[in-house]
Amino acid sequence: MLAASCSEKGGPKEGELVYNISYLQSEKQNPLVALLPRTVVIKFKNDKTVALVQGFFGTFQLRFITDPHQGKSYTVLRILDKKYVAEAPIDSVSAGYSDLNDIKVAKHPEDTMTLAGLLSYEADVVCKAMSDSIIKVYYTYDINIKDPNSNTPFKDIDGVLTKFQTKVAGIDMVFELGEFNQVKVNDSEFDVPKDFKKITKKELNDLLISFQQ
Repeated sequence: MLAASCSEKGGPKEGELVYNISYLQSEKQNPLVALLPRTVVIKFKNDKTVALVQGFFGTFQLRFITDPHQGKSYTVLRILDKKYVAEAPIDSVSAGYSDLNDIKVAKHPEDTMTLAGLLSYEADVVCKAMSDSIIKVYYTYDINIKDPNSNTPFKDIDGVLTKFQTKVAGIDMVFELGEFNQVKVNDSEFDVPKDFKKITKKELNDLLISFQQ
């Protein structure tokens, strides 16, 4: 009964998720941590999603846009007055994420917790690139997004992640859902800017790394 109930998605197809970000390095280990964002906002509507990350006192903005209707994802980067966009198939890891190979996921739907009012199920993740230990992540079916992790390292998890660890531009971070807001989302949020320079995934990742140096 439990397995059947937790495999069926329900809930809204439109809204906003606000995640709190913590870093596994201290400011003493990496002074850049003090300048990095503490929250990320993900907006979703009819299976499209856009995640917005801002930092460095507004000089840096990163957006991850997924459009399953086109079968594509986009990483949109603005650094000062430089503007770039990298396109990828929706079933490949987007530019910006570190390539985390050999992720193994074991779900434990009997273990749950509630985050921002959403029932979340536990899974164990093994990934040597992130940790020698098992990493516990949580996901929910209370949000209705089809294949919400298709362009992330967690594509084997079919629910919306509510707590997880990953690497972005080589920096280890933990995301934990702090708010779920059932709000209207404008279609323009998912527009890919046409005046941004098109570059490859590798070029965008290299830019992110060089910006930290």
